[in-house]
Amino acid sequence: MRAALAPSPALTVRQAASRIVAKQVRDLLGYEKAARRGDDPEAVHQMRVQTRRLRAAASLFAGVLRAPRRARPSRLRWLARALSRVRDLDVIVALLEDRHLPKLDDQEAARLENLLAALKERRWRAQRKLTARLEGKRYATLKAALRDWARQPRFAGRGREDAMAVRYLTDVIHRDADRVSARRGMTERVPTATDLHRLRIAVKRLRYALDFHAETCGVAFDAERRLTRQLQDCLGEIHDHDLLLGWFEEAGRTDAPAHGRVAGPPVEAELFAGAWRSLPERLAADRAALLRRFLRLRRAWRAHTEPAGSVVPIEDPRFVSLEVAPVQLRLAASGKTVASLRIVR
Repeated sequence: MRAALAPSPALTVRQAASRIVAKQVRDLLGYEKAARRGDDPEAVHQMRVQTRRLRAAASLFAGVLRAPRRARPSRLRWLARALSRVRDLDVIVALLEDRHLPKLDDQEAARLENLLAALKERRWRAQRKLTARLEGKRYATLKAALRDWARQPRFAGRGREDAMAVRYLTDVIHRDADRVSARRGMTERVPTATDLHRLRIAVKRLRYALDFHAETCGVAFDAERRLTRQLQDCLGEIHDHDLLLGWFEEAGRTDAPAHGRVAGPPVEAELFAGAWRSLPERLAADRAALLRRFLRLRRAWRAHTEPAGSVVPIEDPRFVSLEVAPVQLRLAASGKTVASLRIVR
């Protein structure tokens, strides 16, 4: 396996984009064999993540990097849909089987086992479709295009590709962080399931930009990466619970708490129909605990992006950039430095 190149703050946008694309393609194809076999849920998950990261890279470098026609985001979405169908069912089965099945009484546990068997059957069918897709001509064309893209990325030739990557990626991070802060999920006192779902997508986009910065420009925004990862994980778990609670509601459970429907894999409502003694309530209680955790993380986000005691009011809060000793603390608004303090340890 080829060793990863060390990050460097001196990279140009061209060099950083080339490294990012090559890494994502290499990782995506590295999980293909195990994902095609269907015996490794983690391989399906990682392959789906790499399709998303490649689409994020294409979006992040839009106007600079040209994706080949046969590897455009629409082609990657076609692959991601098949991977998502399998992965979403893996997550739901694991959630029910590992967290809730051991806590149910014998009668309800037996019913849940029947439900899990039906979900696993649907997972098996989804895996067959995924395997067929990975063995088909359309995927072979996509794979060849991705390899060509990784070997020789194409650029728009407008001069921006020769700019410094650290500045380019930092500007993207600030923009995406502002978008996260503006989402209803970050501003509403009681955000809806739809608000949180849309926030999760925005947080994920920011997470990828932070990762790309760290992979190519060196360790920076370390605290922000940790906080963004925690937010993404928490919002992902809330999303999984909202899917399950939505299926119970769709099956006619009038006493199941209404959190709203969010998009997920199609599952027949009759699998969830009928009386359940405690499972919906357990799911709702777990969801409430996750929401409380999210609200704590949201407060941490606000404290981090809106520093107290700033020298002048900041209408457009940015991350506080922390560099290695000696430490430079810088507050920025609308691209201008408004306060600066140098600390020598």
